[in-house]
Amino acid sequence: MKTENTADKIISSTVDLMSDKGYKAVTIKEIAAAASVSEMTVFRTFGSKKAILDAIIDNYLFSAPIEQIIQKNITYELETDLLMISNLYHDVLKRNKKIYLISIMERKTMPEIHLSVHNNALKFLKIVTEYLHVMQQKGKVVKGNPEAQALTIMRYNYGKFVAGTLLEGTSSAVGDDDMEEAISIIARGLKT
Repeated sequence: MKTENTADKIISSTVDLMSDKGYKAVTIKEIAAAASVSEMTVFRTFGSKKAILDAIIDNYLFSAPIEQIIQKNITYELETDLLMISNLYHDVLKRNKKIYLISIMERKTMPEIHLSVHNNALKFLKIVTEYLHVMQQKGKVVKGNPEAQALTIMRYNYGKFVAGTLLEGTSSAVGDDDMEEAISIIARGLKT
């Protein structure tokens, strides 16, 4: 079993604390206690609370392997591909849910966090836009603005994630069982 190194423990503890309390409310002392290290270790490892947050953003958001996974699994069957991309997008969103919560809490005081999360979504948007452009060229998708088409798909996915995150733990929580049907409806609207 692999043990967490000190930096990973600090990052993990900071994500948990900041997603609950926000950036400003969390202290280095709390981070150190949650990570079971000294405050000096936190400072030696990162130098500042802002540097920890920067490391969190760098480590948690979109990565090149996702692009490679998408490219490797594309079948050029619209519904199958849109469902695969949507599932991957939700996997990334779920893995980064706490970063998303921090970005929402700190959107006014630290807009760069929110911008980083937004830029992550733009990478997925670009992938879907390029895919739909190719599908139009193949005659498998209705002619139109592929970015506008991609925005429809991404807005559904983002809205589903946000609703599920904000309603988590309530009887109104959004389930995963409707994604297949929703993507099927979107795909039917896009097919020629």
